[in-house]
Amino acid sequence: MKVPNIIKQAARNLRKDMTESEKILWENIRRWKILWKIFYKQKPIFVFTENNWFKRYIIVDFVSLTDKIVIEVDWSIHNLKEVYLLDKTKETLLNNLWFKVIRFTNNEIINDIHNVIIKIKKEFN
Repeated sequence: MKVPNIIKQAARNLRKDMTESEKILWENIRRWKILWKIFYKQKPIFVFTENNWFKRYIIVDFVSLTDKIVIEVDWSIHNLKEVYLLDKTKETLLNNLWFKVIRFTNNEIINDIHNVIIKIKKEFN
């Protein structure tokens, strides 16, 4: 399915403007080649067609498409009720497509990246 240009551009912008914790996680995913899995960063995933026939996409932080594992990085804004509810909706839509979503906070990534990588590796077992 062809991803609309506006979604592609949004994903490109997110890749260029990754948060510090996303950069740290990406570098560690690449360095450790987690079980030799292929990951994508800021990847659009088609979730459904809305009633008005617009296709809906979610841009996830990191994903292994073959294993259907999504990694999301949460920072302080994710504590706001509105953002939390959007995250839950996003997670439900991904779960409906058989994706497993795992979440880490900025603090976990910045302060304990080794343990984060171990947790990610366990998801592939």
